Parts: sequence; C-alpha cells; structure tokens
Amino acid sequence: MSDFSRNLQRLRKRAGLSQEGLAETLSVTRQTVSNYENGRTRPDVDQILRLAEIFDTDANTVLY
Repeated sequence: MSDFSRNLQRLRKRAGLSQEGLAETLSVTRQTVSNYENGRTRPDVDQILRLAEIFDTDANTVLY
C-alpha cells in the first residue's frame, strides 16, 4: 500500500466519512475510492487538490 493510499484512508476515517460519502463528495463511485485506497488507481491532480480541500489540509499531506 502506498503512502497515498494509507493517507487517504486515514484522512477519510478521521473525517468520519465512509467510502460512499467521500465518493459522493468527489462525484465518483465508491469503487473509485476503494481503488484509490487499495493502490489500484490514483486520482488526477484536480482530485488530489479536491481531497486536500475536503480534509482541510494540503496536497503534500494527502500524497505523502
């Protein structure tokens, strides 16, 4: 599991969001969020910036 995958899962849980809840916020499917967290795929730059905004942090924290 990559740093990104671990960080996303940690940040999502800390925010009290389910995969479904985060997916709705990002306008993606729950499966997409699952793929991010399992390291199968990575979001594009716009989605990474959106994740940072959702979790009230910066992109580096999301990525690394």
